[in-house]
Amino acid sequence: MVRVLQLLTGTALGGGPRQVLDLVRHLPTNEFRVSVAGPWDERFATDLRATGVELAGVTVDSLRAFPMTLRRVTRLIRDTEAEIVHTHGKGAGFYGRLAAKWAGVPAVHTFHGIHYEGYSRSGQGLYLALERALARITHTVINVSETQDDEARRLGIARRSAVVVNGIDVDELSRRKVTQKEDLGLSEDNQVVGSIARFDPVKKHELLVKAVALVRERHPNVVLLLAGEGPEKARISQLAAALNVRMLPADGATAWSTNLYRSCDVYVSSSSKEGLPLAPLEAMASERAVVATDVAGHRDVVENGETGLLVPPDDAEKMAVAIESLLDDPARRRQMGMRGAERVRREFTLQSMVAKTAEVYRAATASRRG
Repeated sequence: MVRVLQLLTGTALGGGPRQVLDLVRHLPTNEFRVSVAGPWDERFATDLRATGVELAGVTVDSLRAFPMTLRRVTRLIRDTEAEIVHTHGKGAGFYGRLAAKWAGVPAVHTFHGIHYEGYSRSGQGLYLALERALARITHTVINVSETQDDEARRLGIARRSAVVVNGIDVDELSRRKVTQKEDLGLSEDNQVVGSIARFDPVKKHELLVKAVALVRERHPNVVLLLAGEGPEKARISQLAAALNVRMLPADGATAWSTNLYRSCDVYVSSSSKEGLPLAPLEAMASERAVVATDVAGHRDVVENGETGLLVPPDDAEKMAVAIESLLDDPARRRQMGMRGAERVRREFTLQSMVAKTAEVYRAATASRRG
């Protein structure tokens, strides 16, 4: 039995927590025993508890308590008798990989997107230097798309890497309660443009709000559904009110536990950069056409003109045109939605993600025993 410690920087709605939850649920129980640690989140803890795993609360997103946090993570590795430490996010990747080296166990790190462009020039240099140093003590860096793997290798932050494409649990998605328009207090005359993502600057919610404001000039019955949590939520709500955009907020718990995609006429992802986003995949699996910014990550998911439309980043007008073209063409939306669902079932399966991750764990375990 191989003991794996999953260490997360954040446990709210997002790709890392979703992937960890899927691994806990689906890794072979006769081969792997998983422990999970990260900041406390009630929803995530409840979902984990349903699998028989308790969330160990630990905060790893700050350098202020460096020695204490490093000791705590090292102790956690020993307490769980972990033979592999799998980290997700910058803080977890820093503390988890250092602690794994100290404890003498191999580390695996997943990049759920490589985000550093928002730092100052000196900050970018420091971040990349740190990641290159951490790469030297990492058994395997997992990249969630070929595009991201190319970037990581070019930047020198992945010495030994594996591409494990994100997959979604289509069966679990189909079991969720479907949210209809009437559940949101809407009529059939309303058209819903939706997005499910944490409220983080990289998600560029303001671009989507501005695009919907333009769409509403010709389609006044359009409403915007934004689901998630995060530091940008209040600011985005204020922007929507200022631009006269009717916004239907939904919390992270609702986004985790129900299928909101079915209430949408068009799904939009406005991020400035992604690893390989799960929400657009779930939207596609729910037979919804997707409009997304033409950036890394989105290109790996959306086939332009087939399963959705790619638009230039930071261009609200072109995003509005794309959204409006789909709102005005229900037949095209349906065709894109069906092709998207077929693509998810063909290329983004949970089973493949779990199997490839298990292969990485086996290689890491063999290296330690060797």
